[in-house]
Amino acid sequence: MQGGEEELSIDELASNLSIYKDQLQQVRQLLADDPGNAEYADMQKELAEVV
Repeated sequence: MQGGEEELSIDELASNLSIYKDQLQQVRQLLADDPGNAEYADMQKELAEVV
């Protein structure tokens, strides 16, 4: 494998995507409750990029 990276199976990738989407939804709810929280805004941006 190039660069020592492990290949992930489709099932693992799908599972990770599902987890990230769940986390994104949770962060969006936190932001709805506390819209001025910069930490939540940063988390939302990062998760949205991953998804």
